[in-house]
Amino acid sequence: MHQLPALPPDDERPLYVQIGAVLQHAIESGEMVAGERVPGENTLMEHYGVARETARKALEELAKAGLITKVRGSGTFVREERRLIRKPRRYRRHKQLGEFATDALAAGRDPNVQATSVQVAATPKVAERLAVEPGAPVMRTDYLFLADGQPIQSSISYEPLDVTGGTEVEYPEEGRFANTGVITRLDTIGVHVTRVSEDVTVRPPRAAEVEALNIEPGVHVFCIQRTFSTDERPVEIADIIIPGDRYSLSYKFRVTDEDDPTTD
Repeated sequence: MHQLPALPPDDERPLYVQIGAVLQHAIESGEMVAGERVPGENTLMEHYGVARETARKALEELAKAGLITKVRGSGTFVREERRLIRKPRRYRRHKQLGEFATDALAAGRDPNVQATSVQVAATPKVAERLAVEPGAPVMRTDYLFLADGQPIQSSISYEPLDVTGGTEVEYPEEGRFANTGVITRLDTIGVHVTRVSEDVTVRPPRAAEVEALNIEPGVHVFCIQRTFSTDERPVEIADIIIPGDRYSLSYKFRVTDEDDPTTD
């Protein structure tokens, strides 16, 4: 366990803030490494001569910052920063794996996907994004993506059944083309995706997302609103939820003299 230093004598901040700052520095500087046990409430109380509430609040602030995590029955540990990396990519045809599996394997993680599909009527918002009439039949698929058995992201996708209904790929994660990705699946029925758009925002997680993804207090989520389209219409939409402590969004761009019209 890490040797705790004394608090600075001229620091006038509340004691829980000072203790939290000492531990935060130790974690961010690498003095305390991922997986190392963090001094508990009793240790902090004894070392710094503070009340239990002060020690507890210091640890709560570190948890909110995403620096530590509690393991029931074992203690509190420095959170592992082993993130998957999501890079902007040119979506490819004729590949064997979906985007999540590609990212997970690149990070040395074992990917797994849980999916449930059901036919529903398009809500007004879904209908607008898919360019269909409200109430039109669509296939909704709820996904939970895991790496090494741990939940990493979730997604809800919709596909218009006037495109996929009655075909081999009507249910996205069943049959020969499960886990191959939208582009490969739809290619098999002669529907060729030519454009992909993604809009990214950040917000606090909803209660259901906290439960499904085991999100720690204080961790926000990336919300990626994705659309796959042919030259004529959208053929799949998805709302992807990624906890901010599980993924790194990595971008590299080439500098050019003119705008690229293909990005509009």
